[in-house]
Amino acid sequence: MHKVVVIGLGYVGLPSAALISEAGHEVLGVDINEDLIATLKDGRCPLAEAEIKKIVENSLGAGRLKVATRAEAADIFIICVPTPITENKHADLTMVAGAIRATAPFVKKGDMVILESTSPIGTTQSLIAGALRDKGLDPHEDVDVCYCPERVFPGNTVNEILYNDRVVGGLTPRAAARAKAFYESFCKGEAIAVSAAEAEFSKLMENTYRDVNIALANAFAHVAEAAGVDVARVIAVANRHPRVHVHSPGPGVGGHCIPVDPWFVIEGFPNQTQLLHAARLINDGQPAKLLDRAEEWGLQRGSMVAVLGAAYRGDIDDARDTPTELLLELLAARGYRWRVHDPFVKRMHTHSGVAPNLTADLSAAVKGAAAMFVMTDHAAYKGLAPSALGAPAPRIVVDGR
Repeated sequence: MHKVVVIGLGYVGLPSAALISEAGHEVLGVDINEDLIATLKDGRCPLAEAEIKKIVENSLGAGRLKVATRAEAADIFIICVPTPITENKHADLTMVAGAIRATAPFVKKGDMVILESTSPIGTTQSLIAGALRDKGLDPHEDVDVCYCPERVFPGNTVNEILYNDRVVGGLTPRAAARAKAFYESFCKGEAIAVSAAEAEFSKLMENTYRDVNIALANAFAHVAEAAGVDVARVIAVANRHPRVHVHSPGPGVGGHCIPVDPWFVIEGFPNQTQLLHAARLINDGQPAKLLDRAEEWGLQRGSMVAVLGAAYRGDIDDARDTPTELLLELLAARGYRWRVHDPFVKRMHTHSGVAPNLTADLSAAVKGAAAMFVMTDHAAYKGLAPSALGAPAPRIVVDGR
């Protein structure tokens, strides 16, 4: 068993740290957020997902998982910090750079350093190996350096970490083999050894694949609208073909992966990624299409609007990079007022600083609203009738789902 330090205790790092500790490894979770560390030291998990809370709190209570704001000596170091995009759609690797700078002083010969954060192709070689080289460690001889991307689906995180196959990419074959053995010590899925660059690309490819296919469905919806046919009926019959699976159109894409990762590929390879760029524009343009349609049906600027759903996916509390954020920016630019209802999301950060005006009271959200936009497929919204909205109900309903 190993001493493992996990840097970054967010949606991926915290449950990963707990699961690694449950497999018998000694684990220290590290995060610069002092409030988070204080909460965890008190034995409480701040993440809402029930299975995560149970595993994290059990590991903390049993002393298998310890937490701190500073790393310490270990055998294996895993970096799980966010990699957002900048306003000009470039990868922001500030947190990765900060994490490896803070970690490097504790790395010694014979250790393994793993980056799990989604990153552009070449980041492990340039940023992680570069920082270790600056410390005087040869990243090919002295230390095993790997890229091993996470594959999680919020709402099913623990199962995804344990049972999904993992891609383990090493700067050397030795590093990849060592990472494979480590992940297979706590994961049930197969760990597939490749190079670091191949692992980086595989993670970007997976989420870009989803983005492009969702954009295709949205493009089909645009064509159907122009042709005057029901896109849902056409998709249903097209999907009767044994080798066709068209997705459902929607209000766009959200979360920490799909609207972000394709830009990492586009940034590095602009001449080869015209299709990817077009897909990004289509999906990010969906909220504008919804608002345009409402205005075509008589929605007047300056009106109060109710937005149902802040989360990017149904029945979770994750509002990162949600299509609702893009809709709120448009509402602000066009002079609307709004309230956002969500039964799960308690806090919503917007990059532009637009106030989300969140409420868990549906009646309060729709009161006096001229239109209602359904942006998230929460179970609570399915079968929602006008009688549940109070009188008078919004005259215009835009169902993005």
